[in-house]
Amino acid sequence: MDLKTPLNQASKAYKMYARRLEKLGILKLEDFLFHIPFRYEDFSLVSEISKVQPGEIVTIQGNVKEIKNQYTKRFKTIQRAVIADETGQLDIMWFNQPFLARVLIVGERVSLSGKIDLDKNKLIMRYPDYEVIYNNQTIHTGRFVPVYSETRGVSSKWLRRQVFKLLEEKEQIKDYFPESILKENNLIDLTEALEKIHFPKNLEEVEKAKERLAFNELLSSLTNLWNALRGKHCWLWINPSKPI
Repeated sequence: MDLKTPLNQASKAYKMYARRLEKLGILKLEDFLFHIPFRYEDFSLVSEISKVQPGEIVTIQGNVKEIKNQYTKRFKTIQRAVIADETGQLDIMWFNQPFLARVLIVGERVSLSGKIDLDKNKLIMRYPDYEVIYNNQTIHTGRFVPVYSETRGVSSKWLRRQVFKLLEEKEQIKDYFPESILKENNLIDLTEALEKIHFPKNLEEVEKAKERLAFNELLSSLTNLWNALRGKHCWLWINPSKPI
């Protein structure tokens, strides 16, 4: 996958979203990597079900024991699930997401992040973020989770998935600063900065990534200024009698 590929020349999935993504300044694949999160959800506390407490924002991981849709008198739906790990089980609830009964299959191992509440003296997690666990790896839960500027039909969850996938092509990311410059300014390399700005382990990593990306922005601004000034000099040479 070439990161320089324009979206309208990429796979069908990207072509479908190309016009929407243009509103976010994403015109080619590598632009996903420079679509920087504006905040993070802290879902890094992963807990056994038996240890969760009311009021906690926590991640649990276990198997789907039960999931079903319940229909209200006003034709709305409530999704109820039971997630179990080795220590116990927890009730889960969502509103008006009937597709979840098809997405979260009984027996699958899943990860859910959200707030623990009390409902009639019984613990429950309401409206959590969720994902099926593949290769023992999570993107949307169980970590610092990036939140992006969105547009209609393009959610942070969808953007997060694209960024994660494109970071697997990190050998294509070119860093134009020599290692000596990076060491002199106590900066990490560009690949590491992009990995940490999108999927940090903590906020300290976010700050280190921001420092490096700010250095890139400074270079870009200076380059644009130099090109603008060079253009003016060229114009003066062609039109020496006309002042700027």
